Amino acid sequence: MTAETPAREPADVRRTPWWLWPHVLSLEAPVVAVLWQAALAHAHGIRLTPLLGAGLALACWVVYLLDRTLDTLAVKNVAELDVRHAFYHRHRRVLLLGVIPPALLLLGWMALCVIPQGVLWQALALALLVALYLASWSAQGSRVSRDVFVSCAGLGGVLLLSRMPISSGTKFTLSLLVLGVMVLSFLRQLDIRMGNVLPKELTAALLFAMGCTTSTRFFAMPETIAEPVLECLLLTLLFGCNLHGITCREAGLQDEHRHARLVLGTLGFVLAVLWGVELGLLQHSLFGPARAALGAVLLHSVVQAARRRYSVEAYRVLADVALILPLPLAWW
Repeated sequence: MTAETPAREPADVRRTPWWLWPHVLSLEAPVVAVLWQAALAHAHGIRLTPLLGAGLALACWVVYLLDRTLDTLAVKNVAELDVRHAFYHRHRRVLLLGVIPPALLLLGWMALCVIPQGVLWQALALALLVALYLASWSAQGSRVSRDVFVSCAGLGGVLLLSRMPISSGTKFTLSLLVLGVMVLSFLRQLDIRMGNVLPKELTAALLFAMGCTTSTRFFAMPETIAEPVLECLLLTLLFGCNLHGITCREAGLQDEHRHARLVLGTLGFVLAVLWGVELGLLQHSLFGPARAALGAVLLHSVVQAARRRYSVEAYRVLADVALILPLPLAWW
């Protein structure tokens, strides 16, 4: 587990160890999302139906399947792929034609028949942002895929605006703005990649955090917007440490100073939230998640400090485990 895998060894001839399969099959992200959603629900004193957890897990899994499959479409040298992407490159036709479409149909049925309407509209808005994310980063190697995701996001945005409780004039203006963005994107006059403003890792972390907090944000019905914003930001920074750490490890530790600043900033923010709760300035429902986040940041720091002892694959697994192990702190 601690042996370094040769970087240029063809991925299809490497043997995948048993402990790496959950990562290869993209099962780690749904597990993290569902467990953190459960921790947030407990902190808010609400009980979510199991189908909400199943819907979140399935949606998260589909997004990761699309993200990792689209990453392999423009690959020219298969030998340079890691074990994870080599798997998606070999099975991309099965995934795109036989796995993802039925999963999307099941998600559609759950959205129409199972998910409460308030949660549904928040989930649809998040789905539009995910579509833009996939178009911005994952589908850049395929113009057709990129245009499909931009079209879905644009048309979905217009549909969502038509159902919002705002004036007709505002709906018309915002719809024209959305359609204008679509046209500029199709004409290649607009680069929707926002890497210079918000790096890919933090964008993905923000979307992931928004997904984890969608149900609790609706059912908890907070009196002010401060609590859900702080809660989402707390998870965004935590998940950002995870994703940025993995990126740095894959890049050969070339950006470790920026990662150290991100970890220290996250630690400071978590401690500030805990201090605010202790002083009575913030809602007590933030205490459990912040305590679990504190444990996760500290455990991530331990994994990061020992990063040279582990292979890239082992580091990925340990970084994800660091997000889960401290979760019991949210219940104490």
